[in-house]
Amino acid sequence: MMATWTSRKQRVAMKVSEKTPETEMEVRVLKVAKGSPFLCHAYGAFQSKNHAYIVLEYIRGGTLMAAMRKAGRLKEDNIAFYAAEMICGLQFLHSNGIIHLDLKPANILLDGESHIKIADFGLAMDNMVGNNTTTGLVGTFRYMAPEVIQGEEYGAAADWWSLGIVIYQMATSTFPFCTTNGKHLSALKDEPFYPSWLSEELVDLLQALLKKDQHLRLGTTGNIRKHPFFHHIDWVKLENRQVQPPFQLSVGSVEDFCDSDGDSPFFSRNKIRNGGNRVLEDFSFLDPSLQE
Repeated sequence: MMATWTSRKQRVAMKVSEKTPETEMEVRVLKVAKGSPFLCHAYGAFQSKNHAYIVLEYIRGGTLMAAMRKAGRLKEDNIAFYAAEMICGLQFLHSNGIIHLDLKPANILLDGESHIKIADFGLAMDNMVGNNTTTGLVGTFRYMAPEVIQGEEYGAAADWWSLGIVIYQMATSTFPFCTTNGKHLSALKDEPFYPSWLSEELVDLLQALLKKDQHLRLGTTGNIRKHPFFHHIDWVKLENRQVQPPFQLSVGSVEDFCDSDGDSPFFSRNKIRNGGNRVLEDFSFLDPSLQE
C-alpha cells in the first residue's frame, strides 16, 4: 500500500503480509540491505495481532521490466551500466551470506534518478556463508538456474544465472530458453541463440553467466568486474552513485497512485488472509538513523 510517514511528510510503501517464516526472513535481509544503495531499503517493521507490516522506501521509477518495454532492446553501454549496478547489489548480498533467488526485471526497480534498486526479498535465504547450500524449487521458472530446477543443492551461483537471463533480455527483448508445455527443460539441455548484433564481449559474458555447471559460472568463479564487457566501468564511482545513468525515465509525481505497469512488487491487489496471532521475535524495528 501507499502510505505517508506523517512526521516526515514522506511517501512510503507499506507491505502487509501474513506472519510467516518468509516474512521474518525478509525483514532480516532488509536490515542488511540498507548497506547498499542498489538494494531496496526498509524504514522499519511492526506487527499487529494478525499481520506483519514492513515500511519500505517508495521507489518512484517503476520496474526494469516497464523500462525495457518502453525502450525495447537496450544499447550495450546501457546494459553494462545497469548490469554493473546489479552486480554491486548482488555482491553486497552475497558478501553478507544472502542469496536473492528471485532476480528478474519485475523485481528490479529504478529510483527517481534511474539507478537500480533490487527489491522483493520475500524468497531470499540468509546464513549462506562459506560452503553452505540450500535446496528447493524457489523463484520464477524462467530465471531459475539448472541446479534449482533439478532439485540439487545450490548457493549464490543461482543468482548469477538469473542475472545472465536478465542481461540476455535487456540485449534481445527475448528469453534465452524456451518453455514447452509449461516445462522449463530447455535451460537444462539447450544453449542460447546469440544474435549477430551482440558484441563478442557481451556474448562471452552471457556464456560465462549461463554455464550449466554452477561451479564454473562467472560470479562464483573469477572476477566478474574484470570481464571485458565492463572495461569502461569505473567501479569506485559506480558504487558511490557518481556515474550518471545512461537515460532518464519520466518519473511521475509521488501523488500519482497508479501502478500502471502492472508488474511492480509494490501495491498488489491481493487480499491478505488472517496471519495468525503469534508474536514474531526480533521483527519490529525502526531504522536508528530515522528516529526523531
